[in-house]
Parts: sequence; structure tokens; C-alpha cells
Amino acid sequence: MAATVGFGQSALLALVPVISGATGLDAPAIGAIGFLGALAFLAAAPAWGYREGGLRSRFRLLAWLMVGAQLVFLGVLSAGSMPAMLAFALLAGSRILYSAAAAGVMPQAQAAIVRMSSPEKRHAALARLSAGLSVGRVLGPLVTLPGAAGLLPSLAVMTVMPLALLAGPDIAPAERQQERQVERAPSRWDVARAILPLLGVGFALTLGLGQIQITLGLFVQARFGLDAHAAARWSGVTFMLVAAAMIAVQLALVPRLRGGLVGSLRIGLIVFALGSATAGLAPSAFVVMLGAMIAGGGIALATPAYTAWLVGRIAPQEQAAAAGWLASVHVLGQGGGALSGGLAFALSPLAPFLICAGLGAAIALALAYIEPPRDHREAP
Repeated sequence: MAATVGFGQSALLALVPVISGATGLDAPAIGAIGFLGALAFLAAAPAWGYREGGLRSRFRLLAWLMVGAQLVFLGVLSAGSMPAMLAFALLAGSRILYSAAAAGVMPQAQAAIVRMSSPEKRHAALARLSAGLSVGRVLGPLVTLPGAAGLLPSLAVMTVMPLALLAGPDIAPAERQQERQVERAPSRWDVARAILPLLGVGFALTLGLGQIQITLGLFVQARFGLDAHAAARWSGVTFMLVAAAMIAVQLALVPRLRGGLVGSLRIGLIVFALGSATAGLAPSAFVVMLGAMIAGGGIALATPAYTAWLVGRIAPQEQAAAAGWLASVHVLGQGGGALSGGLAFALSPLAPFLICAGLGAAIALALAYIEPPRDHREAP
């Protein structure tokens, strides 16, 4: 179910040339549509975390909202010629609705995993959730493969994919705390303050990831004298291998770690820093690829660790809200990474990678100043 979110995000990116050809919209217009969708995701993720009701009913609502948005998207691309402003308005509305609905999937799924899993298995369960998101991002570009058969197969897959959410388990809302605690339920701002240090960790890591993503192709081109097409191929293959490495780490390695949440997070941060430095100082494009995979593996180690640490700091009924805040922080981090990475690259092609290495090392040191998590082998 988490894969539906990653699938929808990456499938749209893969279809950008098709969207442009079908509607006549140029790159800035399509970029504006993506930006509006990101804003909708940013605003909606925390809001979904405060929605009351059973999990199945929430997923059912999210599924039909996402399908409805995709039907509008399909209609625009299948309708043939129409005024550019109308196409822009319909596509923007579709993306805003889809992103606002997709923003609710991960918070609700994360909260469900917290309630369904025992504390000692929660770290691994959250890693599998992150792996599901990554799998969707890998599968998304595959919708462009049936190009010889026309656009319809790709759009049909994108439209029906959210129906996987209808398989959501029926879990009742988390019970309120004991009577002494129920007099004043924590506000969303109380929750945000309780998890602020770990939100900062998530922001910094996704900021670093965003910098690498936006500058990797440009770096390979400038460092090794490749032409634009060769650099694009190198970066595309690298991103695919990074995604595969992250999935492998989260499915195979994280469940076997026994060092505790702080230890797992610190190792992940150090690995991220080493991978970033390796990529930046690499003597060949192959070593850049290896360094990026190492950095991705570090993020794959760190993400479920700080997520599990985060959920241990708040009451059960606030898990979905906290997950919503974390999802928004991740979007902000990647957007900020794209912006700051471009600016850093303008100063020096090496700068984004050194910044990422410094971020990983600095956060690893700063963990000593964050309140340690309760032993995740104990019931919360």
C-alpha cells in the first residue's frame, strides 16, 4: 500500500514528455503543477494525521480521492486538443487533489504499524514500510514501457493503482490515554514540539539527499567531461541502483540489527557521510556510483531508526499526526536540498557532497544531546 504513493510520484515524472506533447504545456508550466502538488502534500500530511475514524474507512476515502484525481488526469491526456490554460487548470487541480490524498497514506500506515507491531519489532516493520515506498518509486517509471501500445495502458495502471488501499486492515482508532491524561489532549503544536529534534534529523537527511539528487548528473558531467546524454544515463542508472540498495538494506539488514535505535541511527549517519565524501572525491564515474549507493544505504539505515525513536516520544493516539509532520518535513527537506544543492554546485561542483558529508557527521555527534529513546523492547 505504501508503494502506491511512491508509484504515483515517480510515474508522473516519467510521463513529463508525454504530458508536454499531449497538452502543449512547456517545462515551467509542468514544473508549476508539480510545485502545487508538493504544497498540497506539505499542508495535507499533518492534517490527515488528526482525522478521526477507523483505518479502513480512512484508506477507502484516500483511495477514491486518488482515483478521482487520476481520472481527471487521464481525461485531460486523452481528450485531445484543448486550450493550454484549461489543460493547466485541470492538471493542476488533479495533482493537488492526488497529492493531498496521497499525503494521508504514509501517516496512517505508519500509525497502523505502530499499533500492530510489538515494540521490539517496530524498527524492522517501519523499515519495510519505507522499502515499500521505495519499491513504488522504482516501479513508477515502468508505466512508460508499453509506449508502442499507446498511452492508455500507462494511464490505466496509474488510475487503478490507488485501489490497493481498499485492502487496508480494519483497525479501530487508538484509544485515548487514561482519565488523568484525557482532560487536555495534546494539540498538534504540542506533538510537533515533542518530536522537533527528530524532525530536524529527518529534515537534514532529506536535505542532503535532495542535494545529491539534483546535482549528481551535473557533477558527473563537469568532473569527467561527459556530454549531457551520457551524464543523464549515468545518473539514471545510479538512482536506480541507489533505490535498489536502499530497499535491500531496509528489507535484509535493518531487521537483523541489534544495536538499538541510537546505534542504528549513528551508523546510518556515518555511512551517509562516508558515501557522500566518496562520491565527491571519486576518481571515476563508477566510484561516484558506488559512493551514492553507500550514501543511500546510510539513509536506509537511518530513516527507520529515527522514525521509531520519534514514535516512542508520543502517545499512541498521536502517532498518525507525528507521521504527518514527518512526511511534511521530508518534502521540505528534499525541496530545500534541490534549491541549496543548485546554489552550492554553482560555487563548486564538490560543495554539495562535502555539505552532505558534514551534515551526516554533525548529526551523528548531535545525537548525544537528544533525549534517548525508551528501550524499544519494552511496551510503550
